[in-house]
Amino acid sequence: MKTVLVIFFLAVRSSYLENSEEAATDEVFDTVQFVATDSGAWRIRTYATDEDVHVWSIGGTAEDIVELARQNTQKHYGDVLSEGYIIETHDGIEGLRRELRERGLSDHLEISKSGALFWAPEGTDYRSKSTPRQ
Repeated sequence: MKTVLVIFFLAVRSSYLENSEEAATDEVFDTVQFVATDSGAWRIRTYATDEDVHVWSIGGTAEDIVELARQNTQKHYGDVLSEGYIIETHDGIEGLRRELRERGLSDHLEISKSGALFWAPEGTDYRSKSTPRQ
């Protein structure tokens, strides 16, 4: 099965807990990510200030996750989008790591409690530290 990871870097670094936001740096920035594996599909939002992460299980397959990611992220974060990457592989986690390195990115991947795989900058330890408002 194909594994797809879509990563959008945002031009902000924020804290969900403190409801704060400031300009990102080259090293510290929020992300919006979408991933589809044989285990499911997820949307991931990282908050760089606290190394906080929110994960939502979503419907979708590897075939339609890229379009969903583009539309959703443009709609909600278009004003703060910085860069984006689409990583696709048939080689699972190792394939994702290889593709990340080929793009000059850290190959640091984390797995959330819900089983979602997501990218994080090297040297970070993202965990769910807050609960999104409904």
